[in-house]
Amino acid sequence: MSEAESVTHPLLMTATRASDTTTLSAFELAPEVEPPQRESAEHSSDAIHALSTSITNTGADAAGGKDFALKQLAAEEALEAQAFLGNNEEPEEDTRESWNSNGTNMARVLITFFAFVLMGMNDAATGAVLLQMEAWYDKSYTTISFCLLGPAIGYMSAAFLNASFHQHLGRQKVGVLSILLFSIGYSFICWAPPFPILVLAYVCVGLGSGTMDAAFNVYIVTLRNENELMGILHACYGVGAIISPLVATYMVAAGYQWSHYYYVLLGYAVVAATAVYIAFEGENAEKYARENPPQIGADGKSESSLSEALKNKYTLIISLFLFCYMGAEVGVGSWTVAFMVRYKGGEESKMGAVASGFWAGLTAGRVVLGFITGRIGENTMVTIYLILAIVFQFVYWLSPTIVGSAIGAAFVGVCYGPLFPTAVLALSRILPSRLHIASVGFASSFGGAGSAVFPFITGAIAESKGTWVLQPIVIALIITMLVLWLYIPTVEASRIRDRVIFFLFRRQANSIMTPVALE
Repeated sequence: MSEAESVTHPLLMTATRASDTTTLSAFELAPEVEPPQRESAEHSSDAIHALSTSITNTGADAAGGKDFALKQLAAEEALEAQAFLGNNEEPEEDTRESWNSNGTNMARVLITFFAFVLMGMNDAATGAVLLQMEAWYDKSYTTISFCLLGPAIGYMSAAFLNASFHQHLGRQKVGVLSILLFSIGYSFICWAPPFPILVLAYVCVGLGSGTMDAAFNVYIVTLRNENELMGILHACYGVGAIISPLVATYMVAAGYQWSHYYYVLLGYAVVAATAVYIAFEGENAEKYARENPPQIGADGKSESSLSEALKNKYTLIISLFLFCYMGAEVGVGSWTVAFMVRYKGGEESKMGAVASGFWAGLTAGRVVLGFITGRIGENTMVTIYLILAIVFQFVYWLSPTIVGSAIGAAFVGVCYGPLFPTAVLALSRILPSRLHIASVGFASSFGGAGSAVFPFITGAIAESKGTWVLQPIVIALIITMLVLWLYIPTVEASRIRDRVIFFLFRRQANSIMTPVALE
């Protein structure tokens, strides 16, 4: 687009609109802002932002209602102009490969899905056997909840180690390492060791979860159609979480010791580690170094990708968002059986189905809503999902019947489904690709710690107050997530959220949907 075209395009001519006494021009209302030039995309975008802000501020001071309405219209057109500039830039060619472009990619993606089933089975297992563990070790809620807190230590360790793991080992060995850490933990848990060793085993399992979460989330982001693939990846997690309570409670009802279920997980882990090792052949440390060169700082020295990622506020916001999300998700999954038995009066042998219903809803949400979210808009739809999650959480809590609570729990799962993958995708779009391992890895692992911290807090409080405390804790977490999400810049092309915010509050939402590349 030429310079002349950029000034005379209808969307940029916030044009002369006449009333009886007023002629309004966007450029005249903001004399300190030069008309947007096409010297660079960055300059034009900045000019439009400043222009619309100036128009809005000026409009707020206008004495006449008609003048104010005209100024609001001009501001809205300025926002449309910004979107026009972004949409008419020459798009960068997407050089990423498709998941089905060759046999190697197909095998890697499918095995990644297979491995994520293990992570879902792992996270849902503890809640399924929690009451049996309590009886076996003769411990209180607070003490037995250390089995939920142990993984948090592993997750937090992974948050700071993931970038280093990839730099020194490469994606293949990191994937294998994560599953081996699962296997080591299971090797101890399956024979019901003394309680302190049990907690240490769960720490090892948590380190494996945090490492796998980061490695495979980032791998999916490197492929095309990452929105759909990420939804399926996390749906596979949900599949594992559906299976786990059903199998674990069935084995206990059949007379097996609660810890014997971990033999099933151990066997699965051995198969998954072998498959990952074969499929990711060639993904070594040297290749990772070539694809992710270190950033050189102002002093001429290479800067740690983790330290660079942690300087970005959006890494921290998404990390806190996922911390709360995982706390809510695993809190519901871990304490549903105990809540339904102790608070709702359900039969223990049947309440595993309620937990599986929650995980089934989560899986369905990731498969179905994952496709809808990307087409309507990530920022908009996540906001809607969080509001609906609060509504259904109250249904789960306050329904007078077990069936009503089960339905509420299932729909809470549906609303949760797209949240984690969408947050990861948002972060990957905000930050340059060289920071994906560090930023997404840190956010995923830090978020995973929430899956242990908040269930532990729930158990500690439930010791004296009862299992009903699960509900207000989860609702508070969802509200916190909603607030944090509003601070995430717009990553959706539809810009629906931008328009709603502007309509309600007469202010622009922060957006990365500009013609300026972040890299």
